[in-house]
Amino acid sequence: MPVKHVTNYRFEQRADGRGPHRLYVYDEVRKSGKFNWEEWKYEESETSAKYFRDRLDEIPDGEEIELHVNSAGGEVGEGVAIYNLLRQKSQAGCRIVGYVDGMAYSVAMDIIMAADEIHMGLGTSMFLHNPWALVSGNAKELRSQADQLDALADASRQLYMSRAKNITDDELADMMDKETMLTPDQCKQYGFCDFVGEAVPDDEDGEETEIETEDPDDQDDLVNQLKNELFKQQQINMALQGIQQRRNTMSETMAAALQLAAENRA
Repeated sequence: MPVKHVTNYRFEQRADGRGPHRLYVYDEVRKSGKFNWEEWKYEESETSAKYFRDRLDEIPDGEEIELHVNSAGGEVGEGVAIYNLLRQKSQAGCRIVGYVDGMAYSVAMDIIMAADEIHMGLGTSMFLHNPWALVSGNAKELRSQADQLDALADASRQLYMSRAKNITDDELADMMDKETMLTPDQCKQYGFCDFVGEAVPDDEDGEETEIETEDPDDQDDLVNQLKNELFKQQQINMALQGIQQRRNTMSETMAAALQLAAENRA
């Protein structure tokens, strides 16, 4: 029976070497992969900055890259690193054309901002908010975590403002506070994308025109659903981290016991 491989990031190019390199971001952005219960360890993440760096190094400078995004986000640090890796590739001569195929939420929105040109398909959306985390500890540790989250929020806002238009820094901060879902038309208005819809030939002059999307009347249900999904994913990640920590502790305890037994036998 053939083995089925699930690819979160996929780099591909035509066999003849012509055409752009296509990169697909279709999963949660995270440093570590999923927990392998059979091998009792975390798998390598195909959505980490390290994996991304290694794949980008395989693309020669000066060639075109298509960046396709359909992700609910993930770890802020990994996403920001991926953004900067893409910008470095652009500065080295690669033209990066971004496509929002579905969702560009949270830090996935940060990643798509690295593209030199951004297209949003019909029915797609972006979602921006302040970063958040599930933490534990004493009062000092919690205050420190809050300061770190504030710093991450400021960094994300600066990243968005590097591309934004028709919006002030204070207005963008307010949007992040309110956790805002953006339609393609809104993204175009604020400079977060350049083209909306799919291009079709114009019968009169042969030029391409864009099919515009319509704003939905009510997005509250979609925002709440996204927040619930993000919360559940955070809980799962924390549970897996706790299992790994307990496993490491058990391994250390067993090693110490074996060493003590060996010393006693000697």
